[in-house]
Amino acid sequence: MKNGGFTLEELGRNLVDLAMTEDVIRRRATALLPVARREERELKVLGKVSRLAMEFHAGDPAVTRGTSGAFDVAIPYALTVRVETEGEAEATVHQLTATVALRITPRPCAPLGIFLDVAEPAADAVLFADPPVSTRDYLRGRLEEEVRRELLRLVRARLADSHAERTVDLEGPLVRALGLDPDARDARDAPPPSRLRGASVQPSGAAVRRGAPSSEPDMQLRLFGNTMPIQVWTARPDGQLNFVNKAVLDYFDRTEAQILGEGWLAMLHPDDVPRTVATWTRSLETGQPYETEFRLLRASDQTYREHVVSALPQRDAAGNIVLWIGGTTDVAELRRAEAALRRSEARYRLFAEASNEGIWFWNIREDTTEWSDRMLEIIGVDREAWGGTFMSFFERVHPDDRGALQAALKAHLEERRPFEMEFRIRHESGEYRVARTRGMAEWDEKGVPFQMAGGATDITEQKRHQAMLQERREIIEQQQEAIRALSTPIIEVWKGVLTMPVLGVLDAQRSQQMMEVLLDAVARTRCRHAIIDLTGVSALDAATADHVLKLIDAVAMLGAQGIVVGIRPEVAQTVVSLGLDLSNIKTLSNLREGLRFAMQSSGVTVERRRRRKARREGADDAPAPLSERGG
Repeated sequence: MKNGGFTLEELGRNLVDLAMTEDVIRRRATALLPVARREERELKVLGKVSRLAMEFHAGDPAVTRGTSGAFDVAIPYALTVRVETEGEAEATVHQLTATVALRITPRPCAPLGIFLDVAEPAADAVLFADPPVSTRDYLRGRLEEEVRRELLRLVRARLADSHAERTVDLEGPLVRALGLDPDARDARDAPPPSRLRGASVQPSGAAVRRGAPSSEPDMQLRLFGNTMPIQVWTARPDGQLNFVNKAVLDYFDRTEAQILGEGWLAMLHPDDVPRTVATWTRSLETGQPYETEFRLLRASDQTYREHVVSALPQRDAAGNIVLWIGGTTDVAELRRAEAALRRSEARYRLFAEASNEGIWFWNIREDTTEWSDRMLEIIGVDREAWGGTFMSFFERVHPDDRGALQAALKAHLEERRPFEMEFRIRHESGEYRVARTRGMAEWDEKGVPFQMAGGATDITEQKRHQAMLQERREIIEQQQEAIRALSTPIIEVWKGVLTMPVLGVLDAQRSQQMMEVLLDAVARTRCRHAIIDLTGVSALDAATADHVLKLIDAVAMLGAQGIVVGIRPEVAQTVVSLGLDLSNIKTLSNLREGLRFAMQSSGVTVERRRRRKARREGADDAPAPLSERGG
């Protein structure tokens, strides 16, 4: 009580304490917010369109009286979400449990009432109950984000429409508390708070004549300024400081007398004095707000640190400036962080340009994407025309590659497998470019991915070059196969007789090739004799001679007899010097002898064939009978 009456502030505080209880807040919260509602909307997940049908059912709010007269309200919601996805025959149903947390602060309002001030609900005001680990997947995370957005939209829209409903009229309870008949007068005839004795608030300290300008801070301003953590000061219309708060005195380790007036200039960096004084003088002359930056000497380490300063003029009813109120903020750490960020961005930009790699960022919760200039260059799109969503990108992916991309992303987001793949993406010209991309997501404490970043490289020209090299490689292999066939020809000189003429140097690699070709021919033709003609071989080493012996043995295992012909003198000397045993191998001087031996072994002799040929020729050349002669 003051002079037999309440001040307006005391009256409002007492009314709030008496009228606002947890039960009142609970009833008001239930009436203000939606209780049950059905909403439908579409959701695009990794390029697939899903239709959501959401049913919200609110429970009883839980109310807790917090600090400073505020109330913490928690409203539980049970949600059923039915998801119908394109390409999937059956719909899935998800049961979610969410809680909307609100902060309600009752505030006195005129003429006699209380306004329930509800703080703007942020995204983290909607909390979901943790599901079992097995169901914590990417799809559930996207559903929660959609439900979160929908709940926030409904709550914010309801609060915006319920401004009048959030006003609690206290005139009736007050009249009853004063013992007056509430029906004796209309509520509109109740005296306003300003008519109550002692309701008007008088300024503390010396009385100020109404209408008289004042350039001296009163006690309320000093009390308010000293409670603020930032540097606050005031100045007279002529620019002389007349008040600095405690934060200023502590920062410079000076007394108020040392700083007031123009004493603050002593802490200013000498190089910044002319510019600062000129800017301050210009604001004093024009009455425009004062904004500038300068360096001030901090007492704790005697270093000059960057500060941002601003001040606004306070005017009287006639428009005259009576006071300047300003604030100064140490931004040295912020400037260093900004400089470090600029250096980091410059290095990052240099790396991206040097590596010719495009950088992308995907905000999964908001379904927004950010692409670097190089990424936009890959598809030939200007930044203004870029959609900036996942679907903007996905719609450009080649239809044949979309399934693999969806599977790779799903495996990474749900199972945390490495994400790296190649796909085709449509250029603005209509051409499909080949890109290789890799990326990594970031998961929150509940295991739900909320963002993903990575890089992509245009490998179209590289793919074309690889295709050209592959084509040339196939041609070379075909040519090599033809050369190998020519270097180891197989000739069937007679039924059941094969011959393989060998030319040039006979090394280990060629000997192996000869064995493969000859054995295949022997098995295919079922021949009885295989003649190896070494007439064109000029050199033979121990390893090669061993291969020839093995070749003869392998031919024998297939039921044919191997014959070696045409051994040259130098080759024979090599065989003798190496001590190779050729006693088990049929060797003949030349191919003619080898063929004769093979045919004789088959029961056919050359002489018999010659006699048969001669008889045929003789029959053709014999003279005609005498009866046919001309006498």
